[in-house]
Amino acid sequence: MLFTSGRIIFALCFVAVFIIALIWGYKTDKEERIENFRGTTKVIITVLILLILLTSLTRVLRFF
Repeated sequence: MLFTSGRIIFALCFVAVFIIALIWGYKTDKEERIENFRGTTKVIITVLILLILLTSLTRVLRFF
């Protein structure tokens, strides 16, 4: 048998504690994220525009 009842119980407890820790970490870090990552939306949009331009340029230059 691949999974014993002890292993299943351990896996369920581990997943439950892990999810609780993620939620707790998210809530405690919520206020700091606003201060630390201010302006990242502009950076993400700029990078996406550059990637689109680069992809378009390579597709256009492929025909020459």
